Amino acid sequence: MDKVTRTGISFEPKLLRLFDKFIREKGYTNRSEAINDIIRERLFHRHESQIVGTVKVVYDQRAGHYTKNVSNLQHDYHCQIVSSMHTYLDHHTCLELIVVKGSIERIKKLLEKIRKTEGVREAELILENKP
Repeated sequence: MDKVTRTGISFEPKLLRLFDKFIREKGYTNRSEAINDIIRERLFHRHESQIVGTVKVVYDQRAGHYTKNVSNLQHDYHCQIVSSMHTYLDHHTCLELIVVKGSIERIKKLLEKIRKTEGVREAELILENKP
């Protein structure tokens, strides 16, 4: 094991509660392990020009014209979108999973446009972990 250096970190109370919840959900045994993984992932993907991931979108199909708007976006980003899947979570809530591949900059632009679409409750980019 590499030599480790101890350091301190300060959290806003609300952020710490959310972080501890994240740690429990992901099965980490301690905060240091989670922080190391998060930093490693961010540094790795920051230097990477091409990524593979999934955009998870939860939206209310009653609000706006999500399907039409995102369909147009998917045409605009057809080189980055590998495939997509749509399913109903309840009578009004839908989940869309969009598999993406390409430059991180272009995919982040797509994600921001999806987030700004009326009716979107949640839009998250989940990056494929590489060994």
